[in-house]
Amino acid sequence: MSQHDDQRPEPQKTPLEESGFEPYEVNRPIPVLVLAVTVALIAWGVYTLWADSGPSTETAAEAEAPVAGIDSAPAIADNASALVSAGATVFAANCATCHQANGSGISEAVPPLVGSRYVTGPAETPVQILLHGIKGPIEVAGNQYDGRMPRFGETLTDSEIAAVVSYIRQQWGNSAAFVEPAFVAQQRERFTADRGPWNGGAELEQVTGVPARLARATATEASQ
Repeated sequence: MSQHDDQRPEPQKTPLEESGFEPYEVNRPIPVLVLAVTVALIAWGVYTLWADSGPSTETAAEAEAPVAGIDSAPAIADNASALVSAGATVFAANCATCHQANGSGISEAVPPLVGSRYVTGPAETPVQILLHGIKGPIEVAGNQYDGRMPRFGETLTDSEIAAVVSYIRQQWGNSAAFVEPAFVAQQRERFTADRGPWNGGAELEQVTGVPARLARATATEASQ
């Protein structure tokens, strides 16, 4: 190796290196406002997680709301307007196909609900028909029907039956008292769930007192 190669020039220093400056970070405290907002957000998040993980406050009555065949049924309240509104929903989903939306029924096949003594008479009559169904001859508005209506005691709750009975007793010119869920519960206890459908108007007369023959029916229906 030559002497010329050993005499390499020393690297030049930058002005910053020659000045002996050592970098450092200025201490910049976090503003109080930012700290306050951060703490508030953390506290809110903790509270939200705690609240969401707490026990449910849903009551047993609220849990009973779903109606068979309906995605979401309206809550059934104690006041009359809510009861009828809920009943309209239950009727549309379970009854309107046969009895029609206007309660007129189907000629020679399904009896009408308009002015029917089985609807506007003692409330136990429509309740028992809904709970257990009915088959065999029945006379409504001077016409004979001999079909079969299925029971709904296993698919509708007491509140839903009370709502739909209240609805049909208040629609299409009918004017009869509303029905409470507690009354439906009492009627449900009278007979076993598997007793089978009522055997026409004759058996209903024995249980509810509603006359099977139009000649002994109420004035409302006899006038039709």
